[in-house]
Amino acid sequence: KDHVFATEITGATYSIAPCMGHYTVLITKELVRRVREAFPDLQLDATTIGNKLNMCIGKGAHFDAHLDVTVQEKPFNRRLSLLLYLNDWKPSMGGEIELLGRGSTEEEAALDPGRGAAGLPATITPISGRWVAFWSDTMLHKVRASQAPNGESDYRVSYVIWLCDKDVPQPSEVKPDTAEESIPSFASF
Repeated sequence: KDHVFATEITGATYSIAPCMGHYTVLITKELVRRVREAFPDLQLDATTIGNKLNMCIGKGAHFDAHLDVTVQEKPFNRRLSLLLYLNDWKPSMGGEIELLGRGSTEEEAALDPGRGAAGLPATITPISGRWVAFWSDTMLHKVRASQAPNGESDYRVSYVIWLCDKDVPQPSEVKPDTAEESIPSFASF
C-alpha cells in the first residue's frame, strides 16, 4: 500500500524485536482463553495467529473498506482482529478507523439491520494504548487518510493480532501472497 510499511513479528524476527515476540505470544494465549470463555463455539486456535506492525507515514496513507479475510496475506482463517495503537495522536494526523457494519461492501454494510443498534458506523481515533476489536470475517472497516505534519513523530503506528480458528481453507480457496513487506530506510534496529 502506498505510504504504509508493514512487517510481521515471527520467529525469524525474534532477535530484532524479542519483547514484541514475547508480548504477541503472551497476549494471544490470554486473549484466546478469554474469547473461548465468552464464545465457546468459536473454536479458536491458540497456536495459529497472525500479526502485523503497520506504520503509515502520512501522505494520505489509508486502507479502503475491507474485511480481514480472503486477503493475499497469511493466515487465511482469521476470526477476530485486535488492533492496538502505538502512536501519540492529534486530530491533524487523521488515520481514524471506521467500523462500517456487517457486509463485504459499503453498500451491504449500510443495509445491515443491526447496524444502528450496534452504534455503527463508528469512527475511532488512533490514540496510543487503545485497543479496537472486531470480527475479522464480518466487520467491514476502513482507515481514513493519515497525515504526518511533523514528520516521523506523527507517523501512525499500529499493531494488529488476528486470532484464528482451527479451520484452515483449502489451497484452492486461498489467493497467492504477492505483497512484499519492507522496512523503511530510516528504521534502525
